[in-house]
Amino acid sequence: METNLGSASFIGDHEEWFAAYAANRCAIEAARPSGDVGPMHLKTRHSMAVLNNARRMVDSERFSVVQGRICLLAALYHDVGRFEQYLRFHTFKDKESCNHGQLGLRILKQEKRLDGEDPAIRKAVLAAVILHNRFALPEGLPEDTAIAAHVVRDADKLDILQVMDEHLKGPKPYNPTVVLSLPDTAGMYSEAVIQAALEGRVAAYADLRSVNDFRLLLGTWFFDMHFDSSRRQFVEDGHALNLLQGLPDFPPYKAVRQGLLEKLGALRDAPSY
Repeated sequence: METNLGSASFIGDHEEWFAAYAANRCAIEAARPSGDVGPMHLKTRHSMAVLNNARRMVDSERFSVVQGRICLLAALYHDVGRFEQYLRFHTFKDKESCNHGQLGLRILKQEKRLDGEDPAIRKAVLAAVILHNRFALPEGLPEDTAIAAHVVRDADKLDILQVMDEHLKGPKPYNPTVVLSLPDTAGMYSEAVIQAALEGRVAAYADLRSVNDFRLLLGTWFFDMHFDSSRRQFVEDGHALNLLQGLPDFPPYKAVRQGLLEKLGALRDAPSY
């Protein structure tokens, strides 16, 4: 496979359009009497951070030129539906509003953003956008779609880890939007989340009962990192370690906290990692 992306990795025109689109949506929100553009600004920053994480993966993995371009476009556009979602519903919770992946697909089609791309690239990017927020990807996806969807999902998680680490290191009370309106109650926990972590699988949002559960769920994302480069970044960035260290050092979190910290710490300190 080709590994030098060259000009195929240049998506500056797409980045310019995205920046203008996001700014326009923010201006609409700001013009409202009770408008709050803060969450939308966070999504703009998040989208660019996910793109940067995707670039790191594309530079490290052995993707073809076409696969690399698909990954970068999908990363840039994965949350394009969030802006309209917030304007319409004032929330980023899909269950209380709409599926932002599907909304993003409709926006990209309406705006004809990918009409200038090769049909195979356009198809794979749109598929990755609509699939990126599923709990698990379906079996049998075309290779280019599967690679792009996994890159976006890994890159997305890596930035969310940083955002959550920075927020949960700050003063309380936590922003309800950031912590999904979960209570920060030491004695409240989910057996399902703890069990998932003990079994080495990703915990489900639907099982969360507290902020500590959320910390633990974020740590379990390591089990869903798809590439060597994203697993390495997951450990080396240190955000997951910080989040796990914030868990209570007593039951029922103690054993799973210690186990995950030892696993990630060993990987971080390994000479070949």
